[in-house]
Amino acid sequence: MNKKIIVWAICAIGFISCKNSEKLSDTEITTRYFNMLDTSDYSQIPVLLADSLQTQEGDYTSSYSHEDYEELLKWDAVFDPTYEVLDVVQQDNGMVKAEVSKLDTRIQFLYEKPFISNYYLSVVDGKVSKVVTEYVDFDAETFGNNRTKLLTFINDNHPELNDFLQDQTEAGGQKYLKALELYKNQPRFEIGKDLLLMHFDCKTDVDDLQAAAGLLTLMTSPNFMHVNYHAVAGTYGIQEGLYVPPNTLFKLAFDTNWTDAHERMEAAAEEVAQLATVTLEAEGDIWIAEAGQSDFSAQLVKALQKKLPQLETKKRIHIVQHSDWNEEVTTPELLDFVKKNTDYNKIPDGNTVGNGTPGFRTPGYTEWKEEVMDSKLKSVWELAVELSNQYNGKDGRYNNEAVAENGLDFSDLSEVCWMLKLEDIKDTNEFFERYAR
Repeated sequence: MNKKIIVWAICAIGFISCKNSEKLSDTEITTRYFNMLDTSDYSQIPVLLADSLQTQEGDYTSSYSHEDYEELLKWDAVFDPTYEVLDVVQQDNGMVKAEVSKLDTRIQFLYEKPFISNYYLSVVDGKVSKVVTEYVDFDAETFGNNRTKLLTFINDNHPELNDFLQDQTEAGGQKYLKALELYKNQPRFEIGKDLLLMHFDCKTDVDDLQAAAGLLTLMTSPNFMHVNYHAVAGTYGIQEGLYVPPNTLFKLAFDTNWTDAHERMEAAAEEVAQLATVTLEAEGDIWIAEAGQSDFSAQLVKALQKKLPQLETKKRIHIVQHSDWNEEVTTPELLDFVKKNTDYNKIPDGNTVGNGTPGFRTPGYTEWKEEVMDSKLKSVWELAVELSNQYNGKDGRYNNEAVAENGLDFSDLSEVCWMLKLEDIKDTNEFFERYAR
């Protein structure tokens, strides 16, 4: 009886040992490799990696010992990364292809969305010996612009951190985080010093009418009543369709604090350039919210370049745009001009909730009628909604569905919120609760 037990135990131990020593497939090892990166589990390095790991990104190749790679992982861990394996395929050439999404603090700032990459892993004797990385549809413009802004800011204001990009150690990662924190906490628009210009195309969507009412709502708030601002109407690009006449609304909302650029763009640009020059000569910056296209902004920048030849427009004139469509119907050479000659900022679309900027497009929203208490402000909103209903979808104009469904769309105001660091406003309801009472 005892012999039988002993024999059974030996067989069981052998079976378990066989199971434990069972070789993992290359795809399983690949999945475990990215799980190691996701969890920053340094203990898996000797288990999963060959004694020397070679990595390649484009023309850049590196080799790592286990100790070197642990230091790199510690740098990576500083940014709190999330790796998501989307697909793993064993290839005919023996390598494993993994499609992976990666997002962390650094990538969110530089790229504004996850990196999607194809990784090609060579697995030899059950261990990863080489990793080749190829980025999928890499947005070099967004990455490059944000990287340049960060580097310029640090070089000008915190040169003691200048080596943060090159130092891929845990301490270097902490420096990188500090640089990001300093950049994000710097003031954007400086109240009492800078000039805020909001350029409304008013063609052919009625949303600009409501964005104008939204601008006045913010500017009459005690927090922002000292903002120096000016509105411009008729700053359209090359889109088809009829104009939405805003004059009665703009006169009621802004009195004389607005310029009419409709069918007189160059003359209007000269007029606004005179206003902007006063601010620039007093060491203030110009901030432009594009409630439309960049055609007028380009004319304005050109006028300022003539008036102030020494002006560093790339540093002193800031443009904020939130709409892909607005860019698509800007005259191409003028869009290229403003991107090259100003601090051009593309932010998440204000038509959407939960993407990093306020979402100010809300069908069926009528609560503003109870929220807006000030009589002047209420009359402006009432006129904006009345004109929106009058022109929405009429005579071939764009049919704004949110407005058609008895709601509001003042999505362009998300740009002003970004300038004033009000990105935490969630939606239309929260905007009125904060600033309409």
